[in-house]
Amino acid sequence: MFVLMLNDAPGKTDERRGFLHAVTAGLGALLGAIVTLPGVAFLVHPLRKDTVDGGKDPLDVGASEKQVKPGEPVMVDVRGELKDAWMRTPDVKLGACWLVREKEKDPVKAFSTVCPHLGCGIDWSAKKNQFLCACHNTYFDLQGKVLEGPSPRGMDELDVKLSPEGRLKVAYRRFRIGSAKKEVV
Repeated sequence: MFVLMLNDAPGKTDERRGFLHAVTAGLGALLGAIVTLPGVAFLVHPLRKDTVDGGKDPLDVGASEKQVKPGEPVMVDVRGELKDAWMRTPDVKLGACWLVREKEKDPVKAFSTVCPHLGCGIDWSAKKNQFLCACHNTYFDLQGKVLEGPSPRGMDELDVKLSPEGRLKVAYRRFRIGSAKKEVV
């Protein structure tokens, strides 16, 4: 047998070596992929889904419908679970909103406390009976409409649901600031 191998033509030995090199390289690449893919999948995971989430479902804001008196807005914190890539924080303040009712029989509305102009906080002026963003003197009425100032749109209204127990639930969202069009960010 040894004699036969010596008698092989030099071209056949090179072909075998080339074949063994190709098989070895292929197996090495396959092994490398098997080891690398789980790590890549772990790193790319947040790209395939919403990485920041919170408040999509209506959240109990700790107030009942009876607590909101006509013409007297009530500011409440919106608390819920925040999901950020791999982390989950169970009870965190997502933001705040104003609960408003114009007349006793009217349903309660909720408005974001974030000014659509530049994102400053909106307060209530009982003296003027208006909402006020003091950053650039923008005034809003009880319906959230701009009365005066540079805000490109009215206050951002949030969806309100009433639970069977009479508790108010708000679907909290953040909206793009500085834009006349109301769009969720």
